[in-house]
Order: sequence, then C-alpha cells, then structure tokens
Amino acid sequence: GFSASELRLLGLLSDQAAVAISNASLHRIISLQAYSDTLTGLPNRRALDERLENEVISARRNNYSFAVIMMDLDGFKIVNDSYGHSIGDETLRLVFNQIARGVRNTDFLARYGGDELTLIITQSDMSSAQIVADKISETMRNLKYKLPDGKNLKLGISGGIALYPIHGQISTDLLRAADAALYHAKKHSRGSFQIARGIT
Repeated sequence: GFSASELRLLGLLSDQAAVAISNASLHRIISLQAYSDTLTGLPNRRALDERLENEVISARRNNYSFAVIMMDLDGFKIVNDSYGHSIGDETLRLVFNQIARGVRNTDFLARYGGDELTLIITQSDMSSAQIVADKISETMRNLKYKLPDGKNLKLGISGGIALYPIHGQISTDLLRAADAALYHAKKHSRGSFQIARGIT
C-alpha cells in the first residue's frame, strides 16, 4: 500500500506525464500538418523541397541518378468552371490519390500546387522514368468517375521529366528543368511527357 502523501505525489507525476504525452502528440500532429496538403493528404511543397534537397545530397554522395517529374492535369479548369470548386476538390482528391497508389514506397509524390504534382523517382535513369510516366498516363486513361450530370470525367495529364545530374545538380535547377519540359508538353504536345532539354 501507499501512504496518502505518496499517492498525492504519484497523482502529480501522472498528471505531468499526461500533459507531456499530450504535448508530444500535438507537436507530432502539427508537424505532420505543416508537411501535408490539407485537401489531398499528400506531402506539400514544403515537404517536397526538403525531400528533394536530401535526394540531391544522397545522390551526390552515393553516385546515383534520379528523376523528377512535374505533372499537370489537362482539362481540370473545365471541371472547376462547370461544376464548382467542391466537385473540383473531390476530383483532385480522387485523381491524385489514384496516382499515389501506383507509386513505389521509395519514391515521393507531392502536390506542387493547384492541379500540379511532382514525383521524385529515386535511383532512376531516364528509361525507368519514362516507364513510370507511361503508367501514370495509363492510370489517367483508366480512371472512372461520374460527374454530377452523369457525364464521365475526362482528364489527361502532361508532364516534364528532368534527371539528376544531367539537367541540374541542385534542386532548384531540377525543378526548373522539369517545369520547362512540362510547359513544352502543355503547349506543343498535350497529354505527353517531355524530357527536359540538354540530355545527351
């Protein structure tokens, strides 16, 4: 048995432990929210920037290449304009999470902003990156979703592929190269994945 004073002491200690555990749990939740996109649950731009920096450091140290793919939905603006932002948000959640299910656990998919995604394919060469891009295109072709008026959702996807270290040796250069290739795909060959310029 414990004395009354010992029980009071144990009660105080347990209260302090409960507060510490609650604070740690809240800190974890807030940290996760800071790195997650609130709409889709995917990592956000902040998480992408940190992961890409770490990938560059690791690739440089271990002498491997990796790919960055920037993607943008084709036809999404029509969904927002025709059905409203609520249906647009639902569409983004559906499409982005469908693409995320097809990504390897070792790779990293993040919402870049709006209807744009960025994928880091670790330890990859250009041919492997193109295979992944083809699978993403196939996922979009096979996507089944009925809009409120009964019409089938028809969205495409365009992308730009950049490879470390060929298209950039720092994260900002890689993103810039992938974004330029994406812009080229959207302007000249919508629904395709273009390789960044400068590859040998």
